[in-house]
Amino acid sequence: MKKGIAFIRGIGMFGSKNYTKEEIIKCMDEIEGVTVVGMYGNDNIVFGKEEGMHYASVGKLIEQRLEKKFNEKFFVTTRSMSTIKGMLDKFR
Repeated sequence: MKKGIAFIRGIGMFGSKNYTKEEIIKCMDEIEGVTVVGMYGNDNIVFGKEEGMHYASVGKLIEQRLEKKFNEKFFVTTRSMSTIKGMLDKFR
């Protein structure tokens, strides 16, 4: 299972979209082929995904689940762990 990070824009900022980690994880549990590995804050999700599933597809599925659960628009950006590691290594 390959790992990635999903960045959810706008949760908990300026008093809006104050959802708990538990609420976010519950939405993620409904996505087939995606597993929550951990969270940093309530807006950064480390996830595992099945082989062949694109990171952008995972982001879109997260957006759809959150929008269905909370009845408002969400924007999610995903990156692979190798991309994050490459960025960190380059700028250290």
